[in-house]
Amino acid sequence: MRNGTTFSADAGGLLSRRHMLRIGGLAPLGLTLPSLLGSTQSTAAENRGSTFGRAKRCLMLYMWGGPAHQDTFDLKPHAVSEYRGEFQPIPTNVPGIELCEHFSALSRHADKMHLIRSVTHSDNNHSTSAHWMLTGFKHARSAENFGASQSDFPHIGSVLSKFAPNPTLPTFVALPELIATTAGAVTPGQGGGILGKKYDPFRIDQHPDEPDFEVPNLTLPDGIARQRQSTRLSLLEDFDQMRRDLDHAIAQPELTAFQRQAIELISSPAAYEAFDLQAESAEMRSRYGAGTFGQSLLLARRLLESGVKLVTVYWHRDQPGVDTTWDTHSQNFKGLKDRLIPQVDQPIAALMEDLQLRGLLDDTLVFWNSEFGRTPKINARAGRDHWGKCNTVWMAGGGVRGGGVYGASDKFGSAPEENPVSPADLSATVYHLLGLAPETTIHDQLDRPFPISDGRVLKPILT
Repeated sequence: MRNGTTFSADAGGLLSRRHMLRIGGLAPLGLTLPSLLGSTQSTAAENRGSTFGRAKRCLMLYMWGGPAHQDTFDLKPHAVSEYRGEFQPIPTNVPGIELCEHFSALSRHADKMHLIRSVTHSDNNHSTSAHWMLTGFKHARSAENFGASQSDFPHIGSVLSKFAPNPTLPTFVALPELIATTAGAVTPGQGGGILGKKYDPFRIDQHPDEPDFEVPNLTLPDGIARQRQSTRLSLLEDFDQMRRDLDHAIAQPELTAFQRQAIELISSPAAYEAFDLQAESAEMRSRYGAGTFGQSLLLARRLLESGVKLVTVYWHRDQPGVDTTWDTHSQNFKGLKDRLIPQVDQPIAALMEDLQLRGLLDDTLVFWNSEFGRTPKINARAGRDHWGKCNTVWMAGGGVRGGGVYGASDKFGSAPEENPVSPADLSATVYHLLGLAPETTIHDQLDRPFPISDGRVLKPILT
């Protein structure tokens, strides 16, 4: 499959066999790997266009579990009953584009979205499919329940942290929890991987809708005094003394990198403001919905507006140890109608309205993503199973042309019928919009070079 390069830091590299053959054939002419890559980068620079770097920030909405594409954004109302499902399509505010009937709020924002209905890859495992979709690179394995490691390819946010770091606020934030299998294996592709833990996201591992929500990473390490803060104003009044304490604390050699990061954040009033969800009015919080996802979106908007460059909001588990994700092997339609779609429809619509009213949508990329789609045929438990061969994702804002559809699936939603799109193509497009050329190289701990993406930029979806 095109752009299906397997990533394995332990196996010695990401350059495809085709690229290696090109390099070998040109070597006698005096063209080495550095000169070839330099030539490629020069050519790419000439063809980037006006959308290169258009997005100043990115919000990735990662729907852990894999929503059924044919019951959300690519309905097949004319298919036979065992394929088409129970839901009907409804018109949107863009003639010719339809969504599932339960997206009544989001359907009013189709003019901001570009649906990509031909995403395809060959992995049906949550763990390794997630790595592929979060990083743009196929994992060396195709399996479940083995956990993340530093040999994984880095998340897009980790790459951004390396090349465009923020001076005070985190560059890359992930919330409201790590995604992991029900067996507890942390999903690969969420962190710095081969770049190292330094480029892991700033993680918020508490649900923002909880009454006692706070950001534990902003708590000082044990043994470091902090002035008592009785009001938000007292933070500014006591800041000078606290800063002196922090300057002394950060010089201590025994502190970990994460403790240092926490101290640096605490020393910044802007960080407190960004993470202070209580600063939002009750009316605004209500518009985003009372649930975990909605409040996570609101916090993400605050972070992006304050200067964080990439926030990933992962779909959460409502109950610890219970699969309440989009993994609808049984009761797919009941789960989508009663639990899942209602938790995303109004919050995402509120986000779209909010970004537009604040003048942020034009340079904020919103990216709905997941590990795969679901099987075309409904199973005996009224569910759909894993299906990497076809899926729908969408992007909005940040240089993406709204009100469009790219690619198409066949009449059953089983495979792309036109314009197949790989995970690498998605990552290349995101990098392009964020101002990073896909051919930019990173190095692992052994100093081996890897391009950040080997996909193509999806120019037809761009403004």
